[in-house]
Amino acid sequence: MKKITLLLLFVTSFGFSQEKVKAYIQKTEVISFEQYDLIKKVNEYYPDILVSKEVKTNLVSDLTEQKYLDTDLVYTLPTDCKVYSVKMVSTYLLNYDYILKDDTYISGSVRLFNGNYIRTLFKSKGNTRIVQYFINGKLINEVKS
Repeated sequence: MKKITLLLLFVTSFGFSQEKVKAYIQKTEVISFEQYDLIKKVNEYYPDILVSKEVKTNLVSDLTEQKYLDTDLVYTLPTDCKVYSVKMVSTYLLNYDYILKDDTYISGSVRLFNGNYIRTLFKSKGNTRIVQYFINGKLINEVKS
């Protein structure tokens, strides 16, 4: 009886304690038409965000299904930057970060909303911080601190 009880306890505790195995997958592929249209239009309004023809798609898989995380655009490093990264979160939102050679850190996002390309830009160098808001390439507000 003790053996059966221990076996039953072991089987039930083992069944509940298992977590799903997750694998993170990165696929390099040619940019899709939707992604290219977004990045091309963003580049027209904001030329510091470069056009790419290749992307790395990040997925997570639990061996039964794959879920989309985000997409990194693949670039050669611009000459005026130490680091340059653009992530496409969806077909209407992208996030970017880059560090210029003079240690200016720039980050933000560009969002497609009601046909307008809205950009939020955070810039910092030393003790200077600037936040800028743009709609279709036109500055609408700036906050300095």
